[in-house]
Amino acid sequence: MALDARSRCQPLVPDHAPVSTAGAGRLARRDRPGGSGAAPVPREHAVSTRSGKLTAGRRPSRVAVGSAALSTVLNEAVAHHQAGRLDEAAAGYRRVLASAPRHADALHLLGVIAYQKGDQVRAAKLIGRAIALDSDNAVYHNSLGSVLLASRQPDRAEVHLRRAIALKPAYAEAHNNLGNALQQSNRLTEAVDAYRQALACRSDYAEAHANLGRALQALGDSSAAVAQFRHAVVLRPGYAKAHRWLGEALGDLGQRDAAERALRTALTHAPDDADIRAALAALWERRSRLEEALAEAEGVLAKTPGHARAEVIAARCERRLGRLEAARARLERLPTAPLDADTSAFHAFELATTLDRLGAYRDAFRRYAEGNRIIMESPAGRSVDPSAFPAEIARLHDRFTEAWIAGWSPAVPHDRAHDGPPPVFLVGFPRSGTTLLDQVLNAHPALITLEEKPTIDVVKQALASRSPGYPDALAGLDAETVRDLREAYFREVARHLPDRGGRILVDKMPLDIIDAGLIHRLFPESPFILALRHPCDVVLSGFMQAFRPNPAMVHFATLEGTATLYAQVMALWQHYRALLPLQVLATRYEDLVADFTAETRRILDFLDLPWDDAVLSYRDRAKDRAIATPSYHQVVQPIYSRSVARWRNYEPELAPVIPLLRPFVEGFGYDLDDRAADGA
Repeated sequence: MALDARSRCQPLVPDHAPVSTAGAGRLARRDRPGGSGAAPVPREHAVSTRSGKLTAGRRPSRVAVGSAALSTVLNEAVAHHQAGRLDEAAAGYRRVLASAPRHADALHLLGVIAYQKGDQVRAAKLIGRAIALDSDNAVYHNSLGSVLLASRQPDRAEVHLRRAIALKPAYAEAHNNLGNALQQSNRLTEAVDAYRQALACRSDYAEAHANLGRALQALGDSSAAVAQFRHAVVLRPGYAKAHRWLGEALGDLGQRDAAERALRTALTHAPDDADIRAALAALWERRSRLEEALAEAEGVLAKTPGHARAEVIAARCERRLGRLEAARARLERLPTAPLDADTSAFHAFELATTLDRLGAYRDAFRRYAEGNRIIMESPAGRSVDPSAFPAEIARLHDRFTEAWIAGWSPAVPHDRAHDGPPPVFLVGFPRSGTTLLDQVLNAHPALITLEEKPTIDVVKQALASRSPGYPDALAGLDAETVRDLREAYFREVARHLPDRGGRILVDKMPLDIIDAGLIHRLFPESPFILALRHPCDVVLSGFMQAFRPNPAMVHFATLEGTATLYAQVMALWQHYRALLPLQVLATRYEDLVADFTAETRRILDFLDLPWDDAVLSYRDRAKDRAIATPSYHQVVQPIYSRSVARWRNYEPELAPVIPLLRPFVEGFGYDLDDRAADGA
């Protein structure tokens, strides 16, 4: 499958539908099981920043059970609650419970207050008691689901949210919260379905639109995410978080000016919101406006000391500005105990990179290992099956045989009049220099690059739906089917590049290397550019990145896993080369660094393109592009050689995997003394 290889550096925080404080108090409840049936009023509750458990105070006065007074006390408590007077509301609910200890609504709403005050353990106990008294109340199950989500227990939350939906199928808030639980568990496709169900129940549900946008963005579809965020802010113009998320998604699409406008709009609604200002600092850092980004992050920290994202962004700016000791000191004094898993990993990787630049390699390695461990122990990391991607590679290796290929139906020539020039495929193992090549080629006026979009994945899905499935269906493709598959491919390209302007498409997705057989079958005239780098450097660099967990990237959490995957992927590539007449140019990262002009000219000659001085200015163009890989800050710098033979700094850690990599070191023209041999 084509996989999203973007860095996983920022927390994904869905917008929870609140537990409800409404409806239950509209009826006086008798002290018995059963529900009032009152529907919640869907609105977003501000969670109190105050902490601590509720104090009992004086013993609550009793009210006669079933009396009008009980109804009055409950309704007054609900009014206090909805007005944000939590202590007064809690006192009222306790008065009800003093007279009617089995009053499920009062237990539930007292639990809601505990939730709002941050005491999730007490909240879960109180709402659990309400459910024990009234197990068929959908509102209670939704509330407990919200509490469990706040406690980062998505699996338990899912049970109660599905129960709420079973009891009340059109319960929009429960569908939304189910989406949040699924998103916490990294089951993003299922989360998208849940949010769409919430919107089917209530199309004007701004939070569900925003959460759907977050899930789509996590799946790599920033364009669709932007559409959902725009829906959310139209429905709720003052929805500051949605404006922030819109800005971040626009930034991912390279619409940096629009991104900044969205973030500034968010600030008009929440001028003191530290998260929005930190997002603005992050945007400027990605645009290499480092001094401005650092000043904005420092401004956040002046008002919100210890804001984790602002601290890490500030440290990253300091590192990139060469202030390595300052960056190190900032990161080392940041308390990590209260951080969530995503932010902890973000911090660990940034500190590791700073230590690496300072030459503290043993400490750096420990921090990289820590960051990877945090990611893999998160719900997102635990939800991925690590056997799936190697199994797919093995299946492709076994299926592509000389005898099978000999039985293929005839190849279908490329239709230049209809589809334009055959696309060029830029592949390689991640961290082999594909992002640098992407930026260089995109600077040539005859080329346009598409960075890491699921174009081949769309074709694979279409083939998987046909008998006998993928890859077996490749053998008998007729001309009409090939044209249909090409049409599907170019439709996906057009979603991301609506106007290629007659330029040759360079489709860059490193791990599409495992589908080189499919690509050749679909586009037999398409050339491949294979990005190579010393295997030891590739493996080390992959381990050093905070990748979002997916079936491929989970293997980068250890050096052993990265090296094993490298061997599997590159062995499959060599297998394709032995069986298929692929048009391939292998280009080494080290050669590009050593003589940029000569190596770039060699690549352009392979593509039958003339030299153009525009490629020398690729860094200027890169500053205005959305670069979605961990290399975004490296490709805007002048060519440097510090990443060449970097692996020597980590020889003790790499020693166990050298035997696994040795055949590829030698096969790709390298050796273990850092000298590149002749030949490709």
